[in-house]
Amino acid sequence: MNQRIERNEMRKQISIFVPMSDWKKIRHEAARNRIPMTELCRRWMRPEIERLQEGQHTSNSILH
Repeated sequence: MNQRIERNEMRKQISIFVPMSDWKKIRHEAARNRIPMTELCRRWMRPEIERLQEGQHTSNSILH
């Protein structure tokens, strides 16, 4: 789990539609790594989310 996320922070769920062939590839990769598909997607998204968070901190510091 991302260390930047506070334990008490409210969470929201997202869902996306992908072609069945992609879904099967994601499922296979998750099984190969012995992790849930959700965790695999979280890992893939983490670098981009961190980049977005860094940009937010930068823009916040410019305003203050």
